[in-house]
Amino acid sequence: MRSLYLRSWIVCSLLAGFCAIPRFAAAARAPAAESGDAVVAPSPSPERGSVSLSPAVAVVNCKLGQSYTQVLTIINQTSQELVFEMVARDLVVRDGKRVFVTAGETPNGIAFTGVFSQKQVIVEPWQSASVTVTFTLPLETPLRAAVAVFQGTTKLSARGSVKMTASLGTLFTFVASQNFKVDAAPLVVTAQSANANLGLTDLLENTGSEPVVSDGVAAVVDQAGAIVGKTSFEPQRLLPGERIPFHAEYSAELKPGRYRVLASFQYEKKVITNSADFMVP
Repeated sequence: MRSLYLRSWIVCSLLAGFCAIPRFAAAARAPAAESGDAVVAPSPSPERGSVSLSPAVAVVNCKLGQSYTQVLTIINQTSQELVFEMVARDLVVRDGKRVFVTAGETPNGIAFTGVFSQKQVIVEPWQSASVTVTFTLPLETPLRAAVAVFQGTTKLSARGSVKMTASLGTLFTFVASQNFKVDAAPLVVTAQSANANLGLTDLLENTGSEPVVSDGVAAVVDQAGAIVGKTSFEPQRLLPGERIPFHAEYSAELKPGRYRVLASFQYEKKVITNSADFMVP
């Protein structure tokens, strides 16, 4: 059962971030209450000795004051009965970083409106259980994200006498307008040598009022203007006010000379472009 304990530790760590957008092969559309509409990203199929939650992310398109209802399903692929308490937390951004806040502690918070169909969930071994949660986006709120958490109460043994609990959460993001805006800092290029990978980093900040998902590509251009190679930036989700570094590496060998990197990031049908020059001795 060592793999289970390792997975439980990883699951506990998930609630500290939700910074990177999960990558899925397909997205399903779920029914929404009061005209709210959400794109739901399903979780990967659970493996033996694991605990999984579906969906992992729900992107809700709605208006202020509207409600949205979603069914959450937790799957217990272990030999132990698991007990969870259902709680909601606001996801706020402070100094460019995400912070989880207990429901009711933030004025006009979203988590305080969360209503679960049941407060406690017991999942038998090799079984699943579902809970319905409804969130209402307050009429006056700058927040756009909340988390519905299956907070584990079952103690799991890791190694020796170490005990821990496993908690999983579904991230809800709410889009209430078309005020999408992302700003990019100057592109930073590192490891400028012929035998080292080229590191590319750009700090993106969501300066609009709505959450966005951004990804990008970078092209390496030689002094003659010819493209000698490309690389990609992994997609990431940015909440309003959030700043996240986007990093990529270009591993192909470059001949000595002067080069330029052109980096383009796209989000909500918009594109921002940055460039930086560098030398390979």
